[in-house]
Amino acid sequence: MNTVRNTVIAGLLVAGITATSASAGTLTYQGVTFTSNWSGNVLSLEIDAANPTGDWLTATTLGALQIKDIGTFDSVSLTSAPGDAINWTLSSNELTANGCDGGAHVGQSLCYSGMHVALTDNMMFQFTFTGTNTNFTSPHLKVEMFNGAGGDKVGSLLSQNIPAAPVPEPDTYALMFGGLAALAALARRRKDRG
Repeated sequence: MNTVRNTVIAGLLVAGITATSASAGTLTYQGVTFTSNWSGNVLSLEIDAANPTGDWLTATTLGALQIKDIGTFDSVSLTSAPGDAINWTLSSNELTANGCDGGAHVGQSLCYSGMHVALTDNMMFQFTFTGTNTNFTSPHLKVEMFNGAGGDKVGSLLSQNIPAAPVPEPDTYALMFGGLAALAALARRRKDRG
């Protein structure tokens, strides 16, 4: 009987630890951390860029970003952004070293650029999409860094996917804590008996 009970409790713990769903991803490049999160048709991108390193060491502003590899969509709007980035211009073109002037990917890519914004931690961009074929699991991100508000580009043009990272659901924590509570109760019973 104890073996069956212990097996069931162990199974609950394993299920609680492994039952996760992907809704976030993180990428760190040259001292800057990019974190994507999504819920429904809203994709959020947090950029922590107060201390860039490498060939971004002298970067002080962000002037453009592109997100692609997100499936297809009918339209997108920038619903939240730091400072003047809320007024950035949307393009479906590819982000190159010269800005959003590469080939167009209508309905598959977004490229926002405009007045440069100061690099800080907790820079939050939020994009709201319409359409039913979006997939935010591992978006491809491109960003262009600058030194000041002028046209002095700094370092590499980042072009990488943000890999998905599993994020536990609330019921996962409930399962895990329930299993731990059951193990604690068993240990207490054994101690009282012995």
